Amino acid sequence: MILRRKPAHREEWLRPVMRLPISALLIFGLSGLMIAAVASVFILALWSGQQNTIDLARARAELIVTEVQGRVAALLDPAHEQAVFLSNLIAKQHIDPLHDHRFLDLAAGALAATPQVTAIAFAAPDGRLIRVYRSPLTGVESDMTDESREAAIRPALEASKTASGPYWGNIVWSNDLRQPLINLRAPVREQGRFAGVLFIVISVADLSASLSDLASQSQATAFILADHTHVLAHPNLAAGVPGLSAAEPMPDLDQVRDPILAQIWSRGSFEDRERSQLLLGPVGRIRHIGGQSYLFVYHATRRYSTKPWLIGTYLPETTLSAAMERMVTALIAGSAILVLAVLLAWLVGGLLNRRLVALAGAAKSVRSLEFGAARRLPRSRLRELDEAAAAFNAMLDGLRWFETYVPRSLVRRLIQLGQTGELQSVERRITVMFTDIAGFTTLSEQMGAGEVAAFLNSHFSILDHCIDGEGGTVDKYLGDGMMAFWGAPEIQEDHALRACRAALAIIAAVDAENARQKARGGIAIRLRIGIHTGPVTVGNIGGGSRMSYTIVGDTVNSAERLCELGKEVTPEGSAVVALVSGDTAAAAGAGFTFVSCGAHVLRGRQGGTEILRLVGPETGAADPAA
Repeated sequence: MILRRKPAHREEWLRPVMRLPISALLIFGLSGLMIAAVASVFILALWSGQQNTIDLARARAELIVTEVQGRVAALLDPAHEQAVFLSNLIAKQHIDPLHDHRFLDLAAGALAATPQVTAIAFAAPDGRLIRVYRSPLTGVESDMTDESREAAIRPALEASKTASGPYWGNIVWSNDLRQPLINLRAPVREQGRFAGVLFIVISVADLSASLSDLASQSQATAFILADHTHVLAHPNLAAGVPGLSAAEPMPDLDQVRDPILAQIWSRGSFEDRERSQLLLGPVGRIRHIGGQSYLFVYHATRRYSTKPWLIGTYLPETTLSAAMERMVTALIAGSAILVLAVLLAWLVGGLLNRRLVALAGAAKSVRSLEFGAARRLPRSRLRELDEAAAAFNAMLDGLRWFETYVPRSLVRRLIQLGQTGELQSVERRITVMFTDIAGFTTLSEQMGAGEVAAFLNSHFSILDHCIDGEGGTVDKYLGDGMMAFWGAPEIQEDHALRACRAALAIIAAVDAENARQKARGGIAIRLRIGIHTGPVTVGNIGGGSRMSYTIVGDTVNSAERLCELGKEVTPEGSAVVALVSGDTAAAAGAGFTFVSCGAHVLRGRQGGTEILRLVGPETGAADPAA
């Protein structure tokens, strides 16, 4: 006997030294063992198919909940940033919002920058209030009153005196707007003295409009509940609900005209309660309503209110119910299959062997994140294989959707580097790129929503190809702009060189695309690129429920400011301007032609920064973009 050293990984240790094909085992094994094996495989395959179907149904619902959470964050988080910025600016520049016209300018600018914000107001300690709000006639208007018309102002003043920073208040009713409002309150202090409260107000109707759009895409109904009994957002609330008031600013479950959601807290049958506890635990429930079974999944958050919100969705449980019906049918037919197992050993053995080989090959493609290479498994006349194929195909469909929102190239690099656990944040010198389409707001006004989405998808595909070709990582999309970096996760000593080559590739690609667009009467764009090299903190950054591998630091801000500066130094007739800092040009080395733009003071920084315009490869040198 040869003794083998136990491998470091337990799964390697458990792997048998000699592996027998299932076909040989079925053909030459003892009849009793074969029957037991077939019965075990049959039952386990059915259980696996059922569990996979359950898990996929729950995963689909949780993906929708995650999408809703992301939309809520995208709507409300910028308001928090505006509150911090404006309250600090008022205090530092000693602005009296009640008498200083600078406040009106600041508030108007903030409304333009954050379209989801309905109004910005400031309340002095004596109760006087000034508001700046959107107007359908003039764009932005303001008013001021000595006695507050909103009952929540006085309590908000008292609560803000002891608050250490911006905080979200309870949902309030606006008599002027005739709708409930989400409000963020930021105390303003000058030299330690309480000077008033800044209010950032967001319409609840915008949340419902966002959920209505999601419902049309996912065929599931999303919702946000407050205190379990009142509905904060729902697709049916996008147009508002009559009969609300300051005493009842939000409709209850019966007022939303959704009979399914109205039954979410019903006691349900014993079977529903048991299945809910078994399959969903505290984050959901299953209820039988109107002859159909529905799956509710929700998550609680206190991030935007003093009272908990429940962000959730519900969808029909049709797929799950069908799996359970197939399981019952399979159990009834199981005895007949076991009797015929010995006689059909050769046929079944060969069939299992081929199917399992196909499943193993497809699983390897999934393991390597090659979802496009993984083929859908064909249907089978054997129920357990058919269930497994259906479950795998459903999982593959879900993963193909999932990879749309996950940077697959980044995940693959982390796997290749052995970074499968939690990444520690480190400081590293890298090169950061920002892009931005000049005048995109004007361009988008000429197109419909679908045209804007198709236009941006095509544009980002061009940029992704150029960046990925130079080993860069696309970090995020920022409206019509994009952020990418080189030098992480893998160490790239030539990160500045790669970034400059990618910029030249983008210039060539955008010029070519503009030429095609002009030839067929389409829209040509002007693009700004900013590139800066410097130290950043790189690693996993985020909350417990969602992490992003990203970078933070002043280098990121400088690259973004360089991109903004492009509007001031774009040469006449140029479709793309690429500005790099002196640090990037020095790190990139020879091989490029730069034109000096002199020293500029970037927004938010002190002292001049050397700025150069990247115009092409060095004269007489090979094209770096080739």
